[in-house]
Amino acid sequence: MTTTPISNSIRMDNKEESPSKAEISNATDGRSRSITDRFPIAPLVAAGRLMSFLSKQSYNVTAKRKFTLSAENNEKSKQAASVRNRSLSPPKISFSTMRNSTTTPSNLDRFSNTIRTSEAPTTPTPDTVGLDFNFDSVYAELRELADTNCKYFSEQKTDVCKRFERLLIQLLHSIDLSVPLIRYLTDNFHHFDYSPEVRASGYRSLVVAHGQACLRTLDILRQVDTKRVGLLFNLMYSSRLFQDLESWTKALLAMQRIIALSVKMVDYSEKKVDADHVPLDIELDYFKMVAFDSEYFFGRTCGFQFAPSMQKMLTLLLAGLATFYETYNRSISYAAASLATAPKYILFPEQRAKKCAAIFRDSDYLFCKSFWNIVDHDYVKMGSRYIVPNVTVSKYFQIGPEPIEIGSIIIPPPTASSGDDEPNERAAGNIGAGSDNPTGSGSEQPRQLVNIKLLSNEIREGMSELPLKKADLEIASTKILPMSDQLLIHIHGGGFIATSSTTHEIYLKPWALGLEVPIVSIDYSLAPEYPYPRAIEECFYAYAWILKNANKLGWTGKTLLLAGDSAGGNLVTIVTIKAIEAGLRKPDSIICFYTPFLLGYSMSPSRLMAIMDPLLNTGFLWRCLAAYAGIKADDEPPHDELESASINDQNDSSIGKRRKIAHSISSSGPIPSKSDSLSNNEIRPEYIRGDTYYTQLGDIMGSRQALLLRKLRESTLPNTPHMSPLRASDEILRQFPTTYLVACHQDPLLDDSITFARHLRSLDVEHHMVIPCARDPFIDDNIEFARRLRDLKVPHHLTVVDEWPHGFLDFGFAATDVAQYNIEIRNMLLKILQQSSINADNVASVPSHID
Repeated sequence: MTTTPISNSIRMDNKEESPSKAEISNATDGRSRSITDRFPIAPLVAAGRLMSFLSKQSYNVTAKRKFTLSAENNEKSKQAASVRNRSLSPPKISFSTMRNSTTTPSNLDRFSNTIRTSEAPTTPTPDTVGLDFNFDSVYAELRELADTNCKYFSEQKTDVCKRFERLLIQLLHSIDLSVPLIRYLTDNFHHFDYSPEVRASGYRSLVVAHGQACLRTLDILRQVDTKRVGLLFNLMYSSRLFQDLESWTKALLAMQRIIALSVKMVDYSEKKVDADHVPLDIELDYFKMVAFDSEYFFGRTCGFQFAPSMQKMLTLLLAGLATFYETYNRSISYAAASLATAPKYILFPEQRAKKCAAIFRDSDYLFCKSFWNIVDHDYVKMGSRYIVPNVTVSKYFQIGPEPIEIGSIIIPPPTASSGDDEPNERAAGNIGAGSDNPTGSGSEQPRQLVNIKLLSNEIREGMSELPLKKADLEIASTKILPMSDQLLIHIHGGGFIATSSTTHEIYLKPWALGLEVPIVSIDYSLAPEYPYPRAIEECFYAYAWILKNANKLGWTGKTLLLAGDSAGGNLVTIVTIKAIEAGLRKPDSIICFYTPFLLGYSMSPSRLMAIMDPLLNTGFLWRCLAAYAGIKADDEPPHDELESASINDQNDSSIGKRRKIAHSISSSGPIPSKSDSLSNNEIRPEYIRGDTYYTQLGDIMGSRQALLLRKLRESTLPNTPHMSPLRASDEILRQFPTTYLVACHQDPLLDDSITFARHLRSLDVEHHMVIPCARDPFIDDNIEFARRLRDLKVPHHLTVVDEWPHGFLDFGFAATDVAQYNIEIRNMLLKILQQSSINADNVASVPSHID
């Protein structure tokens, strides 16, 4: 096993040479078109400039994004920080570094060396968070400046100065409360890290986010300190600086409460990043933060924990969310008036924050589904054609309904029916109508047919058997290449309720061009119209069909990779589990991007970051899970069940109900230890969620949301292995193929991935964990998953990088730096394909599976 703690390791050399004349000549050769020939760069650059124009950035300190948390400023720590800074520096790359698709990317050898290089284990210490930032000096300067300004304004008699004084007193109080809590977390970091070499956990991410907010606040205080004297301050600066300082002070106060809750979690988590059994008072405190503190992170502070380019995009996204809510299910005249006033949510951050917080707290899953499916609207897809490159083959077709027989194994077609009483989505336009995506939201799905899409850089032998028509070719071509030895199967994300393969073409088509292998993307049916297990049945049926009909896809059947992002990564893992259970051929490798591996309830530290995540907010996550699990609350009377309940928990002496509550508690969390197990006769009072608890929850979240959360808590379905891969048995996980986990540092599920990876390592299953984003709300799932792999003794390689949020693969249109980073992800996939091909001879051949 080798583990490499490197940030931004999937990157290109800054001094990379320009393409040679031979490469330029090869690029213009009609025999092999490069990705740069097909990728329209100008619209992408224009889109990035438009984003910059629409969202002004005035934060000089945001470039200082690399941090080191030092307990002692000795020479040794400075040298270590110097080494880390060299590896953590973000690349500055232009599109001129892109190579012809027939040329091996220059940084692949470097990436190969990176993941093979091993470092000697170091003693676990709490001295770094992986970023170059001295917390002691920043907190000291922040407090000094706040105190200095507070004393100055206290001596003034104007109302403006009095307002600044009161605000600075709140800021000082927040810092005084936060610093001891952060020091406590710092002292306990090493208990929750993935390994001594790779220091990543939700606790670290919380501390880093707090440090970044302090940097932004410090920048404002410096401006106040230099401009506070004179008449111009009152006339020109005071209003803007007060609003900025007020926003960041409220954000720091909210973060102080989040960090205080995480400190409580350390005490009862028994040195695990997940929290299976949460005392009720702590859990209610968490729900109070979800209900009341989210607003402070959606205004001027929106997306502060991410790269600057992402902050602009997320600000526009939330403005669009607020506008869409006002037009949702409204008359045409009302919608037109709302659209006319939409710029207010960009110009007035406080209105945007208040509106978005209410939407995340109160909206139903049909609204969430409708909003995210805007990207699947025909007009949006028409516009995307100017950004997404063309491939030669882009064929959308259906398979089924016949059973698939591979040797002695028979895979039946999907049989799970739709929820007949589920209302269809209130249309966000004509989603799924008249487009190439019949599985769009709210569309009717044939009972036993599965939709898949084939993307290929060139026509290959055997594809004519599909058959290929003129409409299936985006680029006219008469040349037919031999079958490819490699094939990539892709399953898209979208919270199980939204998007399609078409909306993910922003990165799928560049993959098809750069990897030069056929890509098959599965368009599974979406919840809530088609809840669990329909999506799993369709994906596994498509997987078996691909094995059976490899030649029709231009594939020899040699090397097979499965890749999925978010919910798609969950389905990729489940398909692998089902293949192992059925005795079917496993993929050679699986790649899971920012994947939720635990859908059951668990309070881990990074899940707290969903409170301030503008993209993957806590309320959105609840509704996605409920829709996928078939849990209905929004269309039922919200008061009946709660109001009919007894008020006093102590009066609830029903043994049957107490057992039900105990089962609900013991079924949550990925890997309960023996000490955590609660028998029916040993129910700890602080874990009993009775009627009084849910009444209090209703007072906080509203009775409708309390009912939804109660059903989620009492449901055992999300904890089954076919929904939560962390629940899979060791016997199954020992047979896993090489696994690559690509997660984000502020993702609530990262800890799940690391636990899973540790478990696989203990079983001698090879896996790789790549964490290219330090800002994703699914971070704990990935950490837990990776730890599980490690506990099974799986040889693994772990690379840690930073900057991007959950879903970054889809954000290449928003910023050129994200687009360039996605190219590096494509290069990583190319290296995985090369390594898998080398190992393919050791895997059972599949010619017998091919007709």
